[in-house]
Amino acid sequence: MIVRIIELVRRYRTIRLSLLATVLDCSVDEILYAVDGLENNNIMRVRGSSLVSNEAIAESDISVRMHSRFAEKNAIGKLAASLIKDGERLLIEAGSTLSLFANHLKEKKDLSIATTSPLIAESLVRHSRTCSVELIGGRLEAHTTALHGEETQARIRDLQVDWTILSPTSMCIQKGACYFHKVDAETSLLMQRSAKKTMMLSDSSKLGVPSRYTAQTMQGVDVFITDNNGELGFAEVDHHLRKARVFHAISEDADSEDFILLNS
Repeated sequence: MIVRIIELVRRYRTIRLSLLATVLDCSVDEILYAVDGLENNNIMRVRGSSLVSNEAIAESDISVRMHSRFAEKNAIGKLAASLIKDGERLLIEAGSTLSLFANHLKEKKDLSIATTSPLIAESLVRHSRTCSVELIGGRLEAHTTALHGEETQARIRDLQVDWTILSPTSMCIQKGACYFHKVDAETSLLMQRSAKKTMMLSDSSKLGVPSRYTAQTMQGVDVFITDNNGELGFAEVDHHLRKARVFHAISEDADSEDFILLNS
């Protein structure tokens, strides 16, 4: 059983114990006993009612992430979109939460949007007829859904926008906003410098989880939005968000959809 637990924690980084017990057809006590018996406690830890990864691991494929924690991500995206005003200029990085955020911009008027995500650019062009959309050029590689490289960074430096909207790989306890790949952290920092204000979106599974390269700036972000299911995780990282307006998006319980993913 412990091998399956490790596999799932590494894949999803934060997993509710009750959901994991359902997937493994066992009790929460049995899971805790198995985890307590691990010789290497650097793999995971117990935080309240969840198991949390202690390892810096790359995110799952975008096809998995678009469905995992959908309710939370969609609620975050909807709340974030409500803070955007007609006519504003946005710079959006790639990510599943940001793709859902972009879906909620379709009722906005006269937005000017630049993004490193082909997925987001295509969605905006299809569904929002009043927005100006720029797909920032660059290279696309297997490890990411974002375009990157010298061309990408040069264009970002030239942009001046009202908002940069980010969703990092994790919010680390020690380092704040972090990414698994160095190029993504570098791009994130450039995006923040090109904006008057920065908005960061992070579902609660990312809170308190380690990653490799920091993109936390001295001034921090202006707005931080997470869901309402991560009180303990938020307490671990809120020292990085002292200057931010923090919002907790209300989402319905998503155990049923996560069960489908975990059990596949």
